[in-house]
Amino acid sequence: MKTLRGPRAIARCLVVLALLIQGHAVAEDSASRSSIQTTMHAFFRALTSAFPWSLDAQQFQAPEHHQHMLVALRALAQHAGQLDTHGQDVPQSFGFLRRSLARSAQDAVQRYEQEQYQQARFLLQGLTEHCFACHSRLPNLQRFDLGKRFLEETEVASLSIPKRLKLEVATRQFDTALHTCEALLRSPSIAAADMWLMGIFEDYLKMSIRVRNDFPRAITVLEQFLARPDVPASLREQLLNWVQALTELQSHGTTDDALLRARALIETGQRRNRFPADHQGFVHFVVASSLLHRFLDTQPVDKSALVEAYYLLGVVETSISRIAWLSEAPFFLETAIRLNPMSAIAAKAYDVLNTYILTEYTGSLGTRVPPEVQDHLEELRRLREGS
Repeated sequence: MKTLRGPRAIARCLVVLALLIQGHAVAEDSASRSSIQTTMHAFFRALTSAFPWSLDAQQFQAPEHHQHMLVALRALAQHAGQLDTHGQDVPQSFGFLRRSLARSAQDAVQRYEQEQYQQARFLLQGLTEHCFACHSRLPNLQRFDLGKRFLEETEVASLSIPKRLKLEVATRQFDTALHTCEALLRSPSIAAADMWLMGIFEDYLKMSIRVRNDFPRAITVLEQFLARPDVPASLREQLLNWVQALTELQSHGTTDDALLRARALIETGQRRNRFPADHQGFVHFVVASSLLHRFLDTQPVDKSALVEAYYLLGVVETSISRIAWLSEAPFFLETAIRLNPMSAIAAKAYDVLNTYILTEYTGSLGTRVPPEVQDHLEELRRLREGS
């Protein structure tokens, strides 16, 4: 990554941070908007003090900046914690991202205090991952000219493709982000197999389906990529399945009968997957997630509908989440359980959550679930059984 220096560079950083914070504020519109915005502004001021220095590793850990960084990071953690506690009236579906943001800020302070500078920088700069997860959920056709101007004035070409993509989505430049993906997929200098490993296809489809609802565009791009001579057989099979699914579905549709349609889409996706880690059903899962997020965005009051929506979102996230530390699957499943612990859906949610946790903590050394995670599962089991 090319380091940005000087007053103009710092000003650009502040613009990025303003966009990140604004994005979260838009996503968390609620009756408590005023108090949340007050905390957001304080969080923003702390972030603008800390983040610019993280762009240069030497400046970030320089002794002459140490006290300044500690003050900024501690303020950042304080206000991030307030965002978590003040955000109780926003839709529950944003709860995990809000809490994850608070944890990341607190972790950054601790890492910096322990002089683990690389980890502290990673935590600060990982905010765009939170923004991508938040901004790529719902349809968005509005122009955001401030973000457009920022990208035009910044040398984003010096960034790696994944980092550039996250920055473009963080600034709500979705068309630019789609063009970035498409340019990469047309590039002969990167092997098709390498693109597959980068996760570009999954990010591209989430934006095409959930944000833009542009199935024909996605079909055209995938068919053009399939014409490449270096597409591995396994990837070719997967993409052909996705093209077929996009052609069959054609749109993410309205939220009418959202739960019924989401159930059907998930069942189809599960049938298409030949093994747990397979991605043949990915398109069906993403369309289902679009329906469910838009349904929850209407803030339904029917508890049984809410329980099922969160349960289904949890099932979907176990299949489409790419970043383990930012996976919302456990949060969605736990929310379904806590909303109505004695319900049949809560029992299903607990089974899926238990299996997911065991899978996440199983490796070459066997299954090693941390004691605190086991205790949390046991708490949910007792809650579900009324004991």
